[in-house]
Amino acid sequence: MDLAILLIRTLVLYFLLMLTLQLLFRRRKTTLADLLVAFMIAQFAVLAVDRPEKPLLALLLPTLLLLVLHQLFKPVFNKKEETPNPKIPSIQLRPQKADVEMGLLETVAPSGPIGPLPLPLILDGRVLDHNLEQLGKTRFWLKNEVQRYGVRRFKEVAYCSMDRYGHMFLDKKKL
Repeated sequence: MDLAILLIRTLVLYFLLMLTLQLLFRRRKTTLADLLVAFMIAQFAVLAVDRPEKPLLALLLPTLLLLVLHQLFKPVFNKKEETPNPKIPSIQLRPQKADVEMGLLETVAPSGPIGPLPLPLILDGRVLDHNLEQLGKTRFWLKNEVQRYGVRRFKEVAYCSMDRYGHMFLDKKKL
């Protein structure tokens, strides 16, 4: 009998938890408060399964109350709109209508310091001069490197980067 009660409680709590999570995370933008409430509700569900001697309703009421209060007060606490930080540049990406052809270029030894992550050199046809300066390279050098692989203009390149070992990676736009 105890096993049957435990299974029924588990199924009821599972479906209630799934419904609750759907309500909390139906929006694309999830806040820290949503996550906190989800963890608290999950903890109530664990308590309801862990303590079968307590009535299920006594453990479900705090869960439902928490969900209702969160839904009521969410608009109040989320009134603050995000304002962009003028010190952090935002990149507007344009949708590409072309297929992308990938290629791995041969190793080119960098002459300057480079970090553990690949350093982007070209993004959407635009050369990132500050990253070239970090490598101690020029636009002329970059143009010669990409021309060796059939690229005549920087505008033909979707993405080009170099890792710390000097390996270049290039995605050509298929025009």
